Amino acid sequence: MSDTPLSQYLRLLRSNHEYKQDDIAKYLGITRATYSHYENARLIPPTDSLYKLSAFYKVSLSKLVKLAIMSSNNGKTTEKAAEYITSDEEIESKFDLLYKDFLMECADMTPDDLNKWSSIEDREIIYYYHKLKGQSKRLLNYTLRMMCLKDTTDYE
Repeated sequence: MSDTPLSQYLRLLRSNHEYKQDDIAKYLGITRATYSHYENARLIPPTDSLYKLSAFYKVSLSKLVKLAIMSSNNGKTTEKAAEYITSDEEIESKFDLLYKDFLMECADMTPDDLNKWSSIEDREIIYYYHKLKGQSKRLLNYTLRMMCLKDTTDYE
């Protein structure tokens, strides 16, 4: 199997920090063979492993998720991990502008206006969101952000 942007990046992170595959596997609570599959593009790490890797290396979870999404294209991408990561800030700033526009539009709304604007599904999502613990909220935020980023970049 060929390298993927995520597998390249995981190898780069590990070698730059001078860790062995076994060290990372123990931290993740998996076997060294499973971690080796992540670096050799045989497996894409699950979300919880991406979250742990993000905390371990102190890198953005959104970068790891984006690379995982790119890597799931079954080798149909010609981009390298380093090329993609350099464009990360540009994409995030576009998303931040959309979010700021949204907040500005909602700032003048009364509670009744917000209720008319939001659907029952919106309120249900908010209800369940507030029942989540901190880590689950962060994972959900990153997932939703990635989905929105993908949708906004598809239309440009």
